[in-house]
Amino acid sequence: MQAPERGFILNVHKELNMSGQKQKKARCSVLIIDCQDKGEDPGSEGKFIRHMLNLMGVANRYHSVRTKTQFLELLSSVPTAADVVHIATHGCVEKPPNKKRKKFIGFWTPDEKHITMQEIASAGINLFGKTVVSTACLSGQKTPRKEFKEATKCKYYISPIKGPSFYNAALMCHIFYHKHLQLGRSVKQAFSEYENRYKNPHVFFLE
Repeated sequence: MQAPERGFILNVHKELNMSGQKQKKARCSVLIIDCQDKGEDPGSEGKFIRHMLNLMGVANRYHSVRTKTQFLELLSSVPTAADVVHIATHGCVEKPPNKKRKKFIGFWTPDEKHITMQEIASAGINLFGKTVVSTACLSGQKTPRKEFKEATKCKYYISPIKGPSFYNAALMCHIFYHKHLQLGRSVKQAFSEYENRYKNPHVFFLE
């Protein structure tokens, strides 16, 4: 994992609008937890999100996570300044006997382990007042999303009921973060505008 940085990485680009005025700075900050494997195509979703936030002028901190322990430590020590936690990883799933639908069993980490909701609940994580966005496949199923919110005490949890591809997950994040972090919409309003206008093909759910 990268060494901890002091403060949040601010976009260094001083972009100008058509009138020559500096763009208004975003109001919130994002902590990115990226569990994507280095060899994956089209690459790291977390780094893509970081680049997108930098272009928006949104303060952010990026961490590349390799192990279950690192994942839990980061969730347990989210800085006060971070209003949003973005979890970029795969969803570990299994198909119960005699069931048609696959079931989410935890967040994948590159050491080939997965983090269950029970382990998150046992870690004493407190994300009170924060919004968590997960792009892990099936992590928005009813049981895990309610367990995650109860275990972490987060205010909002946004996650997919189905399995979004890289580009569909990135599109949802771009629209939501632009509306929430740049335009200043509330979490509920920003997500509602995405859901109603773009038809939410992979059923991201706001808990």
